[in-house]
Amino acid sequence: MSSQNHRLSFRSHGLLMELTFVCGFFAVAACVFVLVFLKAGRLSAAAEDISASVNAAQTIVETVLPDGNTADGTESYTISFDSDWNRQESPEHAYATAQVTETWDNGLVHMEITVISAGGEELYRLSADRDFS
Repeated sequence: MSSQNHRLSFRSHGLLMELTFVCGFFAVAACVFVLVFLKAGRLSAAAEDISASVNAAQTIVETVLPDGNTADGTESYTISFDSDWNRQESPEHAYATAQVTETWDNGLVHMEITVISAGGEELYRLSADRDFS
């Protein structure tokens, strides 16, 4: 009778071991899926920021107009954006900033625009020329 109890005990321990391995596998699989979704969310947010920074830089280039008495030379300024990529007046609490350098020469303007996130990461850089002569 003792050997029969030993066999039943071994069978029940084997079943418990199998259930433990199955639960462990599902726990690892669930962690992998959660990590994949977190990474996808971060990539999506980064792609959205890059797209918005491209649009912001292109808009800056398209909206520059000479004011009639623009002298030749270089001018630099910073434009701040909120989290919806709308321009804001104060640079405090800016979601991103665009550092713009305009170099005027006889009606031709060369622009360097660098869009930087609040964390200091360069999102986009654009170099453009426009002729107003």
